[in-house]
Amino acid sequence: MLPTAKKHLAFSEWPAKDRWLWNAAFEPGDVFDQRPTDRLSTATIAGLRTAYARFIGFVASNDPQRLRLPPEDRPEQASIKIFVEHLRESCRDTSIASLLHKLRLALGLICPQTDWSWLKVIAKRIAARAIPRSLRNPGLTSADLYEVGIRLMAKAEKSEASTRRLSKEDALTYRDGLIIALLAVVPLRRRTLTALTINQHLVKIGECWLLDIPAVDTKTRRALEFPLPEDLSRQISLFIARFRGRVSGAENHDGLWPSTRGKPMDSGSIYDAVRRRTTEALGFAVNLHWFRLAAGNLWSITDPANVRGVKDLLGQTSFGTTEKHYIGAQSRLAGRELAKVLRPRH
Repeated sequence: MLPTAKKHLAFSEWPAKDRWLWNAAFEPGDVFDQRPTDRLSTATIAGLRTAYARFIGFVASNDPQRLRLPPEDRPEQASIKIFVEHLRESCRDTSIASLLHKLRLALGLICPQTDWSWLKVIAKRIAARAIPRSLRNPGLTSADLYEVGIRLMAKAEKSEASTRRLSKEDALTYRDGLIIALLAVVPLRRRTLTALTINQHLVKIGECWLLDIPAVDTKTRRALEFPLPEDLSRQISLFIARFRGRVSGAENHDGLWPSTRGKPMDSGSIYDAVRRRTTEALGFAVNLHWFRLAAGNLWSITDPANVRGVKDLLGQTSFGTTEKHYIGAQSRLAGRELAKVLRPRH
């Protein structure tokens, strides 16, 4: 039986020139010689490397002679077409477009003298024709999700009051409710949410809390600051004072979200907890990215004149992504208004 071909070629197995170009491109510059890669986060660099490893892994398995070509000559429209056909055996077109986008960026960094605009065109065509995975509830807003979090925390408090003891299950229910409520108010990216600590990121100002997130913990490498409303601030204070310490091992670290393993929750655990709790409450799972979509929905419906503020709330560098949510929400509002006009006539 033949061994299964590797999807990604390990860095140690890359051609020598590829490894040299990659290391040269991503070697940090000094303050007088800033490089384009200096502003990229660790997660972004890892994504670019994975996309490039996937491409040359495919080349190594299907056309190994092509690995002898210089990196700038290896990708061409014919080889990319075959690569895309291969990816379609296991990936959706939205994922393929994303991978090609990252591959183009990686090639542009290690082979900056070559024009890769043709690859950008192909990726955009695939993305335009892709059928996105439909949302189970495209009209979901932050207000809906905030209510889910509040109900979970109220459930934990009620359970504690009825039994006159604080159980670990109550503490976990309160923790998960607080995660959901916080995300509804401040839809942080997964990495930033996971990194939150009591001592570094939470600042008490009077009776309210402030989220102070340094640039190192954000994707865009820009510091973020979010004053939290009074109600949510009270819930955070209650969590820290009563519920957090009931989770075993919470006293051994300052992570805001303690796990039952004696350390802070990792991103996968937070993701799973939120999906499980929202499935129980809404009948369908809401992943962490939906909170960002929900924020765009709510803002564009309630305050369309100032919808550009969502860009700053989401920590985005441009309004392009936000605008997609704005247009979607406004079209739904237009449909509802049309329905109101038509209803009396029937």
